[in-house]
Amino acid sequence: MSAITILSKTEEKSLYSLKELNFKEKVHFFQIPTILLEKVLSFELDDGKVVFLLMYGYFKAFHQFYDVSEYNQSDLDYICEKYELPIIHQIDITKRRYQQYKVIIKSHLQVNEYTDEIKATLQKEANNLANNFIHRKKIFYTLVNLSKKLNIEIPCYTELTRIIQVALNTQKKDILEKLESLREDERLKILDEFLEKDKDSKNRYRIAYFRRLEHSTAKNQMLLSLGKLHTMQSKFNILKEIINNVGITPKIAQYYAKWVEKGKTFQLNQTNRLNEKYGGLNHHIFL
Repeated sequence: MSAITILSKTEEKSLYSLKELNFKEKVHFFQIPTILLEKVLSFELDDGKVVFLLMYGYFKAFHQFYDVSEYNQSDLDYICEKYELPIIHQIDITKRRYQQYKVIIKSHLQVNEYTDEIKATLQKEANNLANNFIHRKKIFYTLVNLSKKLNIEIPCYTELTRIIQVALNTQKKDILEKLESLREDERLKILDEFLEKDKDSKNRYRIAYFRRLEHSTAKNQMLLSLGKLHTMQSKFNILKEIINNVGITPKIAQYYAKWVEKGKTFQLNQTNRLNEKYGGLNHHIFL
């Protein structure tokens, strides 16, 4: 299963890179509870104290942990001044100690681990959104916000993308399975007309004729549009029972209508070849 692209590189970087905090946010997120502060100030190394305090504040703000190389000098200066620590310009801390700090912070903030149960919760939400044909980017950010509500560290881009891909594949599979039992239904044959070649142009399909209505107020153009509407209405009435049984909602219909409207000739050719290969079912789905 090849990975899908949901966010651009810029959007991904914006989400997973450390953002700069303004002064008001610094005051709020770097306010450490007394009981935890006493423990931090007992650390042997000043580097460790500063790193811990930054990790704590950043997680409260963004539900993520960041590489120390990303830390803002302005935040370093703020922490050092606020807690009367020596000014630090270069951080030197071992990975082992960094992981220890993560454990302490997650324990104090009661952060939940990314369990199979939580993964299932995210998957269920993605499935529901996919079934309603919510744009995949909106699904992604919804899962990010849900992760915050579940009080977990925001999963990496690859993991959230995997969840959404499973949801999209499940949605398509459900439609395919429902249509499978209708493979021999004679009513579906009325859709074959759309994939017939136009008599006046061997490389143009009949569906191109129905893609758009004419906006001209000229009588002949209005009659042409009316004829298209009557044709579509007639086919819809014949297929209405199938549409309802398969569960094709207005949102689903709108999604595929946009696909057909924007689709290129080579894509329709490809769909038609799939139709020939798999016995007349695929093009009914795409249309």
